Amino acid sequence: MARVTEKELGCIEELLRLESALYEKFHHYAAHAAEDATRKLCQQLGDRSREHLNALLACLEQPDARIH
Repeated sequence: MARVTEKELGCIEELLRLESALYEKFHHYAAHAAEDATRKLCQQLGDRSREHLNALLACLEQPDARIH
């Protein structure tokens, strides 16, 4: 069984906040970018942040994950 300490849970929560902020910022930048290449890069970076968010959430949703 995977055990998550309170400290690890706090770190995961902070990572969730940071990745969420990055996602929002990159998609904002993409919406306001003047050049296509810049817009595409910002969209890709935003999508990568969304993948990171999903991976972090998956860690928390595992049925055998417990706080230790």
